[in-house]
Amino acid sequence: MEAASEVGVDTRWSEMLRTYHTVSNELEHELQAGHGLGLSDFELLKALCRCCGPDKAKVRMKDLEAEMYLSQSAFSRTVTRLEKAGFVERAECGFDRRSNFLAITDAGGERYRSAAETYRAVLNEHFA
Repeated sequence: MEAASEVGVDTRWSEMLRTYHTVSNELEHELQAGHGLGLSDFELLKALCRCCGPDKAKVRMKDLEAEMYLSQSAFSRTVTRLEKAGFVERAECGFDRRSNFLAITDAGGERYRSAAETYRAVLNEHFA
């Protein structure tokens, strides 16, 4: 027989998964409908804005990938999609041919800022 605390943990975990599913689906829908971005696209742009800052610095793709929740192939597909849209730029690393750098473009920064309002509105609706 399970201890009462184990049942409580199981219940909280299930509730957290339901909440995540509900909120992430709504974020995906609202970001796509209003800004043409998927949730992964938005999260990557957000990470780039944080890492690159206003000085337009570049970040190694490997470093950025390490802090994302995406698999390597999903991360790569997201970068390719954002690059085709003109929101990120990829550049080779001069000292390590196996590495690439990423930078956010002006268009990517603008798209992120407009989508961030939608993102925060959905989160506030669920968590404020």
